Amino acid sequence: MTPMRVIEVSTCPHTSRPMVMLQVEGRDRWLAFYVPMNEANRLARCLGMTECPCTPIFELTEQLIGHLHAEVRRAHLEGDERGISAGLVVERDGREMMLPCHPADAVALAVRAGKPIMAHDSALAHARSSGAPPPEDATRTWLDQVRPADFVDP
Repeated sequence: MTPMRVIEVSTCPHTSRPMVMLQVEGRDRWLAFYVPMNEANRLARCLGMTECPCTPIFELTEQLIGHLHAEVRRAHLEGDERGISAGLVVERDGREMMLPCHPADAVALAVRAGKPIMAHDSALAHARSSGAPPPEDATRTWLDQVRPADFVDP
């Protein structure tokens, strides 16, 4: 497992979809993945990126975890051919349990609890070097290079 830290929550310049960018702690590798807008908003609130820090669903989740006499231990990120998946690892009575949840929510709950964000090697398979630009959409690349003369009959 590799520790990660949140770099930013932003909008992808190529797709206009919300995304989360994490960095491998102490290394020049990053991991980015798309998230639904509502998850991006909740994570941004937890990171203090908005004026309103209120996230009622997280407050409810934390209360439930506390009432169960459990404690958040970490966010756990995994990956496969479909992308990034996650779970929130909680401990109760010396036993760890993984609660499946959306990646941005697992990250946000770990941030709120001051706990680590850990990535499995399967998630890191999606990571890139900081020196390498993010992959570009093939259509966008083609559109940037195509010229009107390319469509003229000889």
